[in-house]
Amino acid sequence: MLVLPSLLDGWRRTPVAGIEQELDLARLSILIANLPLLYGVICVHIVVTAYSFSGVAPRALVYGLPLAFILFALVRAVHFMRLRRFIPVDGRVAHDMLRIVQFIAVGFGTLGTAWMVALYLYGDSALRSQLVFSVVITNMICSYILGQLPRVALTLAGISMPGFLLLLMLTGGPDAPVIAMNLGLVGLFLAYIVMVSARDFEKMVAAKLHAVELAEENRLLANTDSLTGLPNRREFFERLECAIREEGEQGALVMGVIDLDGFKPINDLYGHAIGDCVLRECAARLQIFASGGTTIARLGGDEFAIFTRGCFEESDILRLGEEVCAALRAPLRFADIHAGVSASIGFARYPQDAMDGHHLYERADYALYFGKQNHRGAAVLFSSEHESKMLLNARIEQALRKADFEQELTIRFQPLLHVATRRIVAFEALARWTSPDLGDVSPEDFIPVAESGELIHAITRAALRKALRAARNWPHDIKLSFNISIRDLVSQRALTQIMTLIEGSGFDPSRLDIEVTETALVADFERAAAAIAQLKRMGVNISLDDFGAGHSSLAYIHRLPLDMIKIDRSFVQEMHVNSIARDIVRSMIGLCANLNLDCVTEGVETQEQFDLLRGFGGTFVQGFLFCRPVPEDEVAGVIEQYRPGCAGQALSA
Repeated sequence: MLVLPSLLDGWRRTPVAGIEQELDLARLSILIANLPLLYGVICVHIVVTAYSFSGVAPRALVYGLPLAFILFALVRAVHFMRLRRFIPVDGRVAHDMLRIVQFIAVGFGTLGTAWMVALYLYGDSALRSQLVFSVVITNMICSYILGQLPRVALTLAGISMPGFLLLLMLTGGPDAPVIAMNLGLVGLFLAYIVMVSARDFEKMVAAKLHAVELAEENRLLANTDSLTGLPNRREFFERLECAIREEGEQGALVMGVIDLDGFKPINDLYGHAIGDCVLRECAARLQIFASGGTTIARLGGDEFAIFTRGCFEESDILRLGEEVCAALRAPLRFADIHAGVSASIGFARYPQDAMDGHHLYERADYALYFGKQNHRGAAVLFSSEHESKMLLNARIEQALRKADFEQELTIRFQPLLHVATRRIVAFEALARWTSPDLGDVSPEDFIPVAESGELIHAITRAALRKALRAARNWPHDIKLSFNISIRDLVSQRALTQIMTLIEGSGFDPSRLDIEVTETALVADFERAAAAIAQLKRMGVNISLDDFGAGHSSLAYIHRLPLDMIKIDRSFVQEMHVNSIARDIVRSMIGLCANLNLDCVTEGVETQEQFDLLRGFGGTFVQGFLFCRPVPEDEVAGVIEQYRPGCAGQALSA
């Protein structure tokens, strides 16, 4: 901001705001550009007038006062020329400077008029007429240059022109009254022009200010999340890239991606209005962590982001993450609704993990993904192991894109047995992929990569086609169980292709169990439910896979046309050492019985586990205790092995 001369120090400030401040800044900007020219015109007028009266007026009027006027005008002209490099940006400062300009202009104009009146008294009619015309012309120029300050321009004209025109009428020749009247009309017209010009100038500034306000409002709308008021994705990444540029290669910052766990069930159960309340409340809690060096944003859906400048130890980053998770974990209350969410957060560091905002986000997002799979509800910092996994995923993705799944994909089948009769009731189809470039790739590695894009559709179709073709040769009392990805469920095109494939396979749809994971339901329940309804209408059975591993499973069971529930293997594997796990499995089996649903317990690997499940009243089991996944050509042998009369021998083996 410009530091004003000491003359301003004692000046009484008048508060101005809004449009008046913008007007004052615009007026001052124009005056700073034009006042040197005005002072130059005044100097020329003074020199010409003094020279004209040099032979008739006293020396003090011809030399002394003009010299003082010229020196003052030159000082002011130089002052405003210097101000061109330091134009104020504060409206209050501009207001005070304009007050000074007005004060000086009126004072300088009054003294100049008195000087010229004194000269007028010494001149003859010719000199007097010349002086009057010079005053009128100078007033016209001053009025034009001071047009943005109409009061000042009109005051100066009012000080000088009426008096000189009256003197002209009283002391001039016979034509003087007519000339004075014409000059007076010109002055009035000039005053009108000044007023109109000032009004148009104010309208122009107001329109410009309105346009600036609209532009700023549009910028805020474009860069602010309308629901939470936080910066949106665009604004976040602009700030992130700006911070990285400012930090440079020697700087440091940490970025985190936050995802709410359990938000989707709340949104589905209570509606979008409550879901919006949850997001706003979570945003308000995250705002606690915002500061001068920390930015919080909503990236979309239930995903938020944070970045903070500075070099932090790993323990400090994880502590920040735990504080964020704890803040979001606190209970939520809206009217008579009590809800709760948790949060997972993945962190990445600049420049250790990435050198730009895009790659930094990718790594933080991967740390989040890893955390949701392994440490849900906690903070995870991107590491070198994660980097290796990302590189492997990139290689897998490239291999998948050029894969011939008809040749490279094979199907393994694992049986589901009835607990009481130990008879095989179905086989679950499990995809296996052998890449020419990577060799055998585990489903745990290639399925998530395929699901992250559209590659899963081709894998699903190829695997289902092979499984249906193999299952046509099985006994009619044995079903085929096949897992469908969430990507396949929520894509109408993919679902239509799957249904067409089933109808054209010649396989009885009533012998097909489609397995859907809880994760698929949580991700997009409405579309998943609609897809399940379509499959049910064609006669397919529906199973809920990995029951208990997701969130709010009970919220979905009564809303879906389920035929079977498969209890997640994680509970079974802990039954022999964890009484709580045993109670959970017993309760789940009882729940299925009460709901008249078949129940499959996955991951049975020991005789002790099987005996416990049989005591709980379990219906069906699946696991390595009975059989590992086998290729198509070994299925007949497994069926034979578990035919009535051989099941006990097979189980003991």
